[in-house]
Amino acid sequence: MIPLFLGWRCSRALLKLNTTTTTAATATATATATSLLNLIRHNSSFPSSQHHHHEPAMSLMRFRSSCRSLHLREPCTSTSTSDHTHLLISAFNTETSNQHFFSIPIFHPPKLSLGSLTPLFTLPSHPFGLTSSQYLNPFFLLHHADYPHYDHTPILTYNPTTQQTLTLPHDPPLPAATTTTWNVRTHFGFDPSTKHHKVLRVKWTEPIPRSIPKVINMVFTVLTLDSDGSGSGSWRRINPVLPFDPKKYVNGGESVCVNGAIHWLTRYGDSIVAFDLKDEKFRLIPLPHDYKDLNFDSFRFQFERLFELGGCLALISDNATQHHFTLELWILKDYNNHVWVKESICFPFRWRKQGQPIPIGTIPTGEILLKPLSLDVSATAWVLFYDMEGQSFKKIDITGLPEWVYSSGTRIIRTISVYGG
Repeated sequence: MIPLFLGWRCSRALLKLNTTTTTAATATATATATSLLNLIRHNSSFPSSQHHHHEPAMSLMRFRSSCRSLHLREPCTSTSTSDHTHLLISAFNTETSNQHFFSIPIFHPPKLSLGSLTPLFTLPSHPFGLTSSQYLNPFFLLHHADYPHYDHTPILTYNPTTQQTLTLPHDPPLPAATTTTWNVRTHFGFDPSTKHHKVLRVKWTEPIPRSIPKVINMVFTVLTLDSDGSGSGSWRRINPVLPFDPKKYVNGGESVCVNGAIHWLTRYGDSIVAFDLKDEKFRLIPLPHDYKDLNFDSFRFQFERLFELGGCLALISDNATQHHFTLELWILKDYNNHVWVKESICFPFRWRKQGQPIPIGTIPTGEILLKPLSLDVSATAWVLFYDMEGQSFKKIDITGLPEWVYSSGTRIIRTISVYGG
C-alpha cells in the first residue's frame, strides 16, 4: 500500500472509495431564486494517487490507524430523539447584503450521505450577517456574533419543522452617559425541568468616568421564550453572585447548552463558566488537568471551543497546530463529578493545510460532524464525518449552493449547524 502522507506516524491506513447517488425531497420555503443542483457528490481533495475507484460518482475515504485513543464504547445519551438529521447552512451575499439559509438532509448508514440542498429563507441583515446558535429542539437562535453591532441587528428564533422565523425584542439598552459597553454575548439554552427556552445576554461594562484601577462589571438579562419561540414577555435583569472575576472570565467563544446549563470558555482562567437555567446561578467547571498542561498559554485560540458530543460536554484543544495530524478532545463523561475522558482524532492529512476541521456536533448514529474553519477562495465547501469506533473518516462536498458563494469564497459561509427533524 502506498503511504497516505509523508511523515504520517500511525502504523496502518486504509483508503477506500465507495459510490452512490442520492436525491431526497425536502420541504420548500420562500427564498430568492438561485440555481441549485440536485446532486451532492462525494469528492475528496486528497491526492489522486490515494484513490482506488470501485464505483462512479462519489468518493468515500476510510482511515484506520493504531494511534492510541480511548474509544467511547458506551456513548453518552444524546438529547436528540429524531433519526432525521439535517445541516443548516447560511451564507452572506456581499453584493445584496442578504443572508441566505439552506438545509441539507443527512442520510444515515449503511450509506452515509447528503441529500439535495433546499433554500429555506432570506434575511436582510447587518453587513456582517447573523450566526446560528446550537440547535435546541425545536429552535435555533439567530443573532449577531459580537459587539459592537449587537443593538443594530435582530435576534431571531427559527423553527426548522414549521419554518417559522420570529423576531425577539432587544434587551433594554444601558445608559450611555454613565456606562461604556465593550463586550456583549448572546447565549441560548433549554431548561429540561421547566421545558423553557431562555436567551441570556451578558454585557461587560465599565462605569463613566473611568477609575483606576479599572472596574469591570457584568450585566445579565434573561428572556424566557414562549412555546412557539416568541418572546412576548419582558427581559429580566438578574444579579447573580459571580464565582469569578469579570475581568478574568471574559467570554472567549460560542456557548453550548448541556444538562440544563449554558457553558462557555473564557479567554483567561482555568475553568469553564456554567449558567444553570433553572436557578439562574453561575458555577465553574474545572478544565482537565492534562488539557491545561497542553494549552499553557493563558489566551485561548479562536478555534478552541466547546461542543456537544452525544449529549455530553466536549472540549477541543488548540494543539493541532503543533502536532499537525492530531486533534485532541476531552469529553465530560461524569458531569457532576467533573470526570473528563480524553480522545484523539488522528487525521490522514495535515490539519492546518486541509482547512482546520473542527467538531461541531454529532448525528444520531454517533459520528462526529466536523466543518473546516478556513478554505481557499476556490475550494468547495465540505463537511467531514468521523466514526470514533472505527477511526474512519468520510468527507462529503456540499454542492448546489449559489454560484456567488463560490465566486466570493467559502469564507462568506456564516454557519454550518446540525439539527434533527
